[in-house]
Amino acid sequence: MSRLQRGNDAECSLFQKVAEQGHYAGRRYPTDTRQGTYMTAPSGVILTSVNTNDARQMERALRTALDKWNQMPKAERYLEKDPAQETIRRPERFYPKDGLALKVYSRDLPRENIGSDWRSRAWNQDFAWFRKEEARQFLPARPQKNAKHEVPRALIERLIRTSFVDNVRGQTSPYRNADEVKQAVLTTTVEAVKGSVVTLKLEGATRAVGQGVWAISGYQDMNRPTSQERGYESRLLGKAKYDLSKERFIEFELVSAGTRWGGTQYNGRGDDLKPAPMGFVLQLAGTKPADQVAPEHFWSYGWQ
Repeated sequence: MSRLQRGNDAECSLFQKVAEQGHYAGRRYPTDTRQGTYMTAPSGVILTSVNTNDARQMERALRTALDKWNQMPKAERYLEKDPAQETIRRPERFYPKDGLALKVYSRDLPRENIGSDWRSRAWNQDFAWFRKEEARQFLPARPQKNAKHEVPRALIERLIRTSFVDNVRGQTSPYRNADEVKQAVLTTTVEAVKGSVVTLKLEGATRAVGQGVWAISGYQDMNRPTSQERGYESRLLGKAKYDLSKERFIEFELVSAGTRWGGTQYNGRGDDLKPAPMGFVLQLAGTKPADQVAPEHFWSYGWQ
């Protein structure tokens, strides 16, 4: 979203054109957010937009958009030239086709006194990417039964900084640098080698603590940000299978379960800052376009 709001390629320009016709048109105060659902013609002419999680409101908006589309002259529906002919700088161009792409699910774990509103059922989804040579570093150089291997710290640090972040109720920033990662250990143990397939057990531990100045209560303190600490520590447990002949993982599942605390701007923790249980599940992503979306904090990978 940040790229779309601030970029200048054809795709970003089209998004900005659409957003300026929507429900936040002209907005700059208290934020320049464009959050919501926009229904638009390919030309960038807005049909309607709404920011809601109410199914009935969304249905009405979709019907309104469809009616407007049906009434719109064909000449107004499309751009004059194909934007595909222009340079589009999506991070998806770095998708590791021959590497490891993971879905990352986050949610709060069961606890007392969490209430019964949407927050008790909140969850989020992101992605984590590893290049081919990085994925291979999850295994020992010579995989043999019972062999143990420490995954390079830099790979686990990146996972902690960009994926193990508290986005359960909203969005949040990554941990700023390796100094905020206090523990980053992942050990793989070869449980079996059958033909070209290596079966691995994954075990480890993480801890990250960051400091920042954030407004954590929405509009209430938007102009009065204060110093905050946020963090997450967890144990890791998982299993995976790597095919040496295909040079890729064919199975991968990793669970991170632990304790989070603190809040950041936009992550919805203003009233929930004390330590509480939170977890992540990482699984192999599919090959459909919806499974190849770039990680939220891809720009912290340093791949550009």
